[in-house]
Amino acid sequence: MQFDVHNLEGKKVETVELNDSIFNIEPNSELIASVVQWRTSQKYPFRAKTLNRSEVKGTTQKYGRQKGGGGARHGSKKANIFRSGGMAHSLKGDRSVKSLSRKAKKLGMIHALSSKMKDKNIILIDDLKAKEAKTSKIKKHLENLSIKSAFIVEGEVVDSNFALSIRNLKDVKFTASEGINVYDIIKYEKLVLSKNALSSIEKKVLSQ
Repeated sequence: MQFDVHNLEGKKVETVELNDSIFNIEPNSELIASVVQWRTSQKYPFRAKTLNRSEVKGTTQKYGRQKGGGGARHGSKKANIFRSGGMAHSLKGDRSVKSLSRKAKKLGMIHALSSKMKDKNIILIDDLKAKEAKTSKIKKHLENLSIKSAFIVEGEVVDSNFALSIRNLKDVKFTASEGINVYDIIKYEKLVLSKNALSSIEKKVLSQ
């Protein structure tokens, strides 16, 4: 499929051919959701862990007499009702990361890219470079392209001035092509790709 490439000023500079097997398939929302859930679980891989009464430190010696004390006949200060005692139903700290096959991850990427294309939320830029590290200029360029929320992806080599200029912008994330993921593609409204990033992504998702 044919797709227009623009520069940072918003002017069309050329037209490129996109791979239909990546950008022009019917997106599977369930597959995309499963990859997003896997990615989210990677960010929070462990649950909290608390100690039960057999794990907390403390004496098990009976601290009061059996009768005449006016209270319950407790045999240990490690019971859960006491301060510093063990938790009755303690959290085990189990790992919560979901498993997902490599094939499913790649398919999820393809379906996410096709979903963005279907919604007309992909923008191709010829070159993501800046002459100086100035946030105001990059912000103006994004406004010219009608971008408010975007995941911006460059190829393997990142221009330092552009990276410095864009890092403080709200609702904008910038990364090299190796950092592209389904979670951020779906999270942000627009997906902005450089020509170098496009080439890297095609190689990545089509490789065996």
